[in-house]
Amino acid sequence: MIRDLFDRYNKIWRAAFIVVGVIVSVIQFLRIARRPPGDFPLHWTSGHFIATGEFLYTRNINYPYPPFWGFVHSTLAWIPMEIAYLLVYPLFFVALYVLVRILNRLSEVHFPLGKNELFWMVTIAILLSSRYLIRDMLECGVNLGLVAAAWLSVYLWREKKELQGSLILGFAMALKCTPSLFWVWFILKREWKMAGLTFLAAACFTLSPMLKLGYAEYDRTVRHWVFNVMHGFKEKDPSKGIAGPVPIANMSLRITLARYLMHFPREHEGRMKTPLYVDFLNLSPVTAGRIISLSMLVFLIFIAWLFRRHYDDRSDERILWECAVLSILILLYSPVTWGQHCVGIFPGVYLLLRSSMSQKHFTKPLKVGIGLFVFLVLILNRAFIGKFYSELLGTYHTSTFLFLGIIGFLLSRHFRVTREKTAEASLQPAQEHAPVTA
Repeated sequence: MIRDLFDRYNKIWRAAFIVVGVIVSVIQFLRIARRPPGDFPLHWTSGHFIATGEFLYTRNINYPYPPFWGFVHSTLAWIPMEIAYLLVYPLFFVALYVLVRILNRLSEVHFPLGKNELFWMVTIAILLSSRYLIRDMLECGVNLGLVAAAWLSVYLWREKKELQGSLILGFAMALKCTPSLFWVWFILKREWKMAGLTFLAAACFTLSPMLKLGYAEYDRTVRHWVFNVMHGFKEKDPSKGIAGPVPIANMSLRITLARYLMHFPREHEGRMKTPLYVDFLNLSPVTAGRIISLSMLVFLIFIAWLFRRHYDDRSDERILWECAVLSILILLYSPVTWGQHCVGIFPGVYLLLRSSMSQKHFTKPLKVGIGLFVFLVLILNRAFIGKFYSELLGTYHTSTFLFLGIIGFLLSRHFRVTREKTAEASLQPAQEHAPVTA
């Protein structure tokens, strides 16, 4: 009965969801117009420093970002920050549209859907990722844009347009180091042309701020950035990062594991003064750091071993699952992972939903996984349970474990396709040598 009502009023339901999306977008726009709530003011300031000749990392503003990030934002320096913020805001919707179109192009051969099914599948994927998408709206979609750029490079490579793909991926790598994981994937696949062109593109974009700064100032700027980054990597205490104690909101895998392996100091930003905050193992920071580093290295090697095969067919379904895993690994292995960065789960969510809807089969584990995700991420959020309980839940890093769960589902699809390909390959010789009967 419910399904009949839904089908009967399908157009009304579609219009209702579109209206809700518009309302949310307008609310975020008004928040920006009233009081800039995101990191854009910092990014604009970085661009302003480069445009006016001031040292890029004055007062350590935006120090995790490479110089090219500030160089790109310097194009906005002539516009007042408040106006520039509003002008760049539509970038979020451009990035979302491009990413959805790319994912559709890449997956339509393997998982065909009708227009109506496609609309609802995309709507559900957006809804499941909405907590992070809405947060990235306040950043004008820069993180979603990086995800879209990485996937666009994969699509262009599939179409044998390596030059265009390498320029886009190289641009993303120069803006932020994290998309470099896709470059490593091309190396792993022995796609030397794509990997080589991407390296050259990234190098050119990375060096381009020298045109504005000059060699001496550029050298000083890069040295300062590298020093900050290396200082964070050399930190033996996993509860600390580039900027000292890691806050509750950081969802990277390193701090998540540290939460369960050691006791944070009382003054640590990741602790809460409440009986509901429970400590677990009490290893020393050095021991915990070694265990975490080894565990993360082993997991990365395991993923690399699974993805080691070179595919002659660039439309191989496994490429989709592998790239979706990469998008989430970026979140887990980045030293700083805030809510706006977690838009990287969208491709994986999209592909899991699309494959299930196309095959008209949602496995029981996937249903349970979606239910857990909805409960822990969408229902148990600040809007419903308040700031205190939301932050308390954040201290247990449940979202990070959910991201690992999504990787598990993606890898299971990857395993299934590999088994099918292996079975097909084993049957071919038998068919070729089968006796021919009249």
